[in-house]
Amino acid sequence: MNCFFYVDSGHGSGGSGGRTAGIIVGCVFGGLALTICFIVCCCFCTAGLVRNLDGRPLRSENVYIDTGMAMQYDMSKSVFISGPFVNYYYQNNRYHGPYDTQLAFYPQTGYTVHGGGTDDVGTYIITGVYSPRTLRMGLEQHYQKGTGDPLKNLGHTVKIQVEWNSINQQFEGKYYLRTEKHRDENIFIIRFQYPKTTRPYTIQSPV
Repeated sequence: MNCFFYVDSGHGSGGSGGRTAGIIVGCVFGGLALTICFIVCCCFCTAGLVRNLDGRPLRSENVYIDTGMAMQYDMSKSVFISGPFVNYYYQNNRYHGPYDTQLAFYPQTGYTVHGGGTDDVGTYIITGVYSPRTLRMGLEQHYQKGTGDPLKNLGHTVKIQVEWNSINQQFEGKYYLRTEKHRDENIFIIRFQYPKTTRPYTIQSPV
């Protein structure tokens, strides 16, 4: 609500000056009130948006893989190699894994990914897309209901978005889980299944 203070200092030019001063003061207080209302509304809208996105990625798989930084050199042939991988995910203050996963890459069908595996939730099938330009993958992990842990496996789908880390030699990113019972997002790692005797690996705790 705008608050105007009318100041009448008399007749003539003096009265006109008082009214002008009152209008100025009113505009200042009115603008301040509108600014406060705008900030409060933005806070409520932002909070609502965060709640709605809980367990959901901000970008779709295709948008995610296309908006990454383009690599200076073509490393895709040494990164996207069909075969055995292992994955880890971070939940409830600890890492889960490694879990064996098979991934196959198909550049001839629009750079798609297919695969599958089993973890402590159940058996799953993986579908998705990847980009040889940004070395990113956008995946969907579809759990097959009736396999694994009946309390965890609801036949749901987990969205995974990862990108290649050349220093750690692995794909790093997040999983996004949203079901009727649970909403979560956290660290997800995919790496080549190197023989333990020739390629040891360690997992760093999240900051």
